[in-house]
Amino acid sequence: MPGKGKKQKTAHVGPDQTPSSRDMDAHEESTDDEEDTSNRAVLAAITALKGEMAKMKDDICANVDRRIERVYNDLRQEITMANNSVQASIASIEANSQKLHDKAADMERAATAHSDSISQLEQQVASLNSDVATLKRKNEELEGNSRRNNIRITGICEGLGMTKPRDFIATLLKDALALNEQPMIDRAHRTLRQRPSPSEPPRPFVIRIHHYHVLEEILRKAATIKNLQYQGKTIRIFPDYPPTVVKRRALFNRARQVLRNQPDVRYGLLYPARLLVTHNGSQLSFTDPQKAEEYAERLTGSARPQIVEAM
Repeated sequence: MPGKGKKQKTAHVGPDQTPSSRDMDAHEESTDDEEDTSNRAVLAAITALKGEMAKMKDDICANVDRRIERVYNDLRQEITMANNSVQASIASIEANSQKLHDKAADMERAATAHSDSISQLEQQVASLNSDVATLKRKNEELEGNSRRNNIRITGICEGLGMTKPRDFIATLLKDALALNEQPMIDRAHRTLRQRPSPSEPPRPFVIRIHHYHVLEEILRKAATIKNLQYQGKTIRIFPDYPPTVVKRRALFNRARQVLRNQPDVRYGLLYPARLLVTHNGSQLSFTDPQKAEEYAERLTGSARPQIVEAM
């Protein structure tokens, strides 16, 4: 196979050409053959090198493909394992979520049931509170009625009237209040508590008067006498109210103290606990001790009271 760049020469030997010229032409032809041989060797080496490089390329590509496939398989296996783990975790989470959902639903149903029960209980409690308030009011009325004919006397020394308390109290009332006759007394006794020490005040007497009009006369005369005395001791006579009424009436003490000795002011505490105030012909009634106290404080020192809503 001829090489690239081969020079094609044709020797023409003329009749006048010398032998030395012929030798030179032969030498040139030999040199061209050597160059062709060398070129062919280079081309063969290049071709072999290309073959080796192609083979190396194929080997490298095959090796890379094998490694990529191995890495791919490893990654796929790891991803599969991770996916399985994630799927298991998701399944567990879904199961727990379902349990929580069921529990939440149960709690919601229970809360709804409890709310309904609480609403019913609140209604029942409100009804019971109303009933209790009614019963308390009726009980207070009944207790007040049972004490209607009772009076209390404080300040009588311990030891007096122990043998015949009714006769003792009847005589005391007649003498201290200047009654026309001794009142008829159904019962007379000291309050039922432990006997006090000498340094403590004596126990009050509780007396039941047989006739109510006699009781009214006793209370009226006792109210007119500012310093009622018996055997040199100051005594006080007042109605025997139930304890709850006594506490409610005591809440008006501050207002009564402010109104005391005020000019053109008259007041009275009506049963069970209602303060009636009259000032300059104007009459107001209070069942709220706080409002009564505020009115009394505004009235103090003023010639004309402010108009307030009566209770």
